[in-house]
Amino acid sequence: MEDMIEKSFWCRTAETAEYSLFRRKFTLTESAVMKIAVSADSRYNLYLDGTFLGRGPRRNDLEHYCYEIFQENLPPGEHLLAAEVINFNDGLQCAWGEIHYSHAFFAAGECGGVNLSTPGDWKCAIDTSRRQLKWNEAGRVGVTPIAQMEEMTFDRSFADWKELQYDDTAWKIPELLCGGVLQGGNIDPVSRWKLIEDELPQMSSEFIGTLAVLRSNAEIVRVNDGILCGSVTPGKYSILLDLGRYYTHLPTLQLRSGGMCSIRMAYAENLRLADGSKTRHPMPEGVVGQYGYADRIVLPGEGGVCTFQPFWFRSGRFVELEIETERKLEITSLSFDFLAFPLKLKTTFHSDDPVIQKIFDVSWHTARCCAHEHYEDCPYWEQMQYIGDTRIQALISYAAAGEGRLGRQAIRQFDNSRIASGLTMSRYPSNFRQVIPGFSLYWIMMIDDYNRFFGDTDVIREHWRGIRDVLDYFEDRREENGLIGSIGFWNFSDWVPEWPYGKSCRNTNRAETLLNMIYAETCRITAELAKKINRDPAEYLLRYEKSKSAVNMLCYDREQKLYTDVPGEKWFSQHTNCWAVLSDIAPAEYHNDLIDSILNNKELSQCTLYFSFYLLELMRRKKNIAGFRKILKKWENILEYGFTTFPEWPTLDSRSDCHAWSSGPLYFFSILKNLQ
Repeated sequence: MEDMIEKSFWCRTAETAEYSLFRRKFTLTESAVMKIAVSADSRYNLYLDGTFLGRGPRRNDLEHYCYEIFQENLPPGEHLLAAEVINFNDGLQCAWGEIHYSHAFFAAGECGGVNLSTPGDWKCAIDTSRRQLKWNEAGRVGVTPIAQMEEMTFDRSFADWKELQYDDTAWKIPELLCGGVLQGGNIDPVSRWKLIEDELPQMSSEFIGTLAVLRSNAEIVRVNDGILCGSVTPGKYSILLDLGRYYTHLPTLQLRSGGMCSIRMAYAENLRLADGSKTRHPMPEGVVGQYGYADRIVLPGEGGVCTFQPFWFRSGRFVELEIETERKLEITSLSFDFLAFPLKLKTTFHSDDPVIQKIFDVSWHTARCCAHEHYEDCPYWEQMQYIGDTRIQALISYAAAGEGRLGRQAIRQFDNSRIASGLTMSRYPSNFRQVIPGFSLYWIMMIDDYNRFFGDTDVIREHWRGIRDVLDYFEDRREENGLIGSIGFWNFSDWVPEWPYGKSCRNTNRAETLLNMIYAETCRITAELAKKINRDPAEYLLRYEKSKSAVNMLCYDREQKLYTDVPGEKWFSQHTNCWAVLSDIAPAEYHNDLIDSILNNKELSQCTLYFSFYLLELMRRKKNIAGFRKILKKWENILEYGFTTFPEWPTLDSRSDCHAWSSGPLYFFSILKNLQ
């Protein structure tokens, strides 16, 4: 396959296009196996004989640009490969998780002796019927990190372009760009795309059969077996739909009209009531309106049959259709598929407490909604793979699903993101650089996690240089008193109300006890990793002891019997005192007092749902079931608000209704198996 890739070429339409279409007819005289590698800039959907085959490329960067391999057994006769390609040509409007260069399409393969590589006998056309909506057109003002919404204006000339019988004689020969180049090649290629094989499976697609109509002023609209259908006479209509719970979904809308018609299809995590407040409950008086992102579908005056499906998934529980039509409009069907990475729950868990069982179920669904081509913090807002979230997500995948591929990919992607200082980016893939130094320490912990679950020492060897570079960055900032001092960039730890910008130092740029503890523990972990690949652990054990000594000398308040967030200040938090025990910096005789304060002292800055993962880990290690259950109360309260996934913050007014870092209890349920 690699030889064929290097003999194939990137191609494109002669003019820059947001949407372009490619077709390749071929004939087989006997049965044969088709094997083809496909990529595109920015994304593609691939069809074989009118049937969807797959999508890509998986998100990565230009130095590690993915291609997917498709293999199919084909009978003799005529066949058609067809690909639609979207190009994110506006750098400011493009999703932050996408890294691309220029509109292009690539294929390398053959079937029964027929060369299917580009450009070859492929044909192309610009699809003028679709465009990407600016965010202020789609329901949001300003820059938004996720993929843009779309508008389709039905054009009869492209109606059957994926079908073999479609007449493409007017289509053009693609313009040749440059040759295919594999990542790691030893030549000076002109190609900006350094190709690697995508070894992960395609996202799974599961039909959502729980669709219900909450509100409609349309005459004949109904849901049959999870599919909306019906018709409306000329006029304006509003239809509010409930998917039953939160999903990352791909809608497919089929329409038939005899005249002008426009539809705004808006997606929301929650509904708004008349007073502007949010509700997660399915209420007929609720609205999505301008609070939700929206696609638009337009049928011009001549009408016709139209099928709309966006390139990328949409998120939320509620969908609102706003329809305006001059003629009778038939909604042939509107259906939704749950699109996500194919995680399969393998762990067994049982609790006699139905609330605990509910937390398990909702945590699992939250984790699924935040895993696609990579892990994501939240599917409705950023869709970004942040290390702080990803460590928790990966542990859930390992423990609950026995699935390590997404976690292994994340470790490699974060290593690829490292900058000259040695630090990783806080999130990756990302076309906007952001650095949170503490997240680089969690990246090293992710390597340890993966090794512990799968016994793979290659993961340590591959990333050993990165591990050393990250730790050296911190060590270079050790002060004379033994503490790691100000570390630059964004020193985020948790969204605590009294911590400006999430900094436990209260934005003072002073040494933070919490960061010193996490650094110390990472050094201790690294010493163990070093032993596993026959490296000397002494340097990292020495660093651990230096940090332990400095923290105990400068950061422990003997009067309060607590570790302070910043030396010399009366600032105390659950976070710092939790890590005092987790890092084993606190002497054993301090542990009981520290845990009692963590559980009962409300004067301590409190952990969010995100950082409560480490509180749960502390209770697990100490076998403190009562403390574990007390911390879980945060999740119990959320269920009363009507959430069907766990949110960013444990409040009714949470910004994000589905946030991966809040699914942490699932990891502990998976390794504890039962919790009475």
